[in-house]
Amino acid sequence: MRHRRCCLGTGLGEKPYLVALPPFVVFGVNEALDAARGDDQLARWLDEHCLQLWKDDVGFSRLIQTLIATMELEQRSGLTVTSLRTILRVTGGVTSRVFTMIKSLAIGAIETGEERITDEAVQAW
Repeated sequence: MRHRRCCLGTGLGEKPYLVALPPFVVFGVNEALDAARGDDQLARWLDEHCLQLWKDDVGFSRLIQTLIATMELEQRSGLTVTSLRTILRVTGGVTSRVFTMIKSLAIGAIETGEERITDEAVQAW
């Protein structure tokens, strides 16, 4: 696997340039991938690996549990299977959307003083 480190900048009124050195990992949406493909040199440097959508399985449940644990809420958030399926449905199984939803729910839990993500909060999101 090839790795690169990059620094993106612009000269005085010039087109953006990219400097790449090992290691280099890029995360992005389809539009970012299209942009990288549009540059022949950049496209040669990068290996493309797409993340799979999350499914209703143990792996998804573990992901949610891990994310909630990293939020360091004061109370335990014991979500039901229904709430996990709601998160999956609302986010479409897209990793970045899952992270955004859990972060938003955690912020809401802190702001309301609940200090835990509840099934009710998931359903209302």
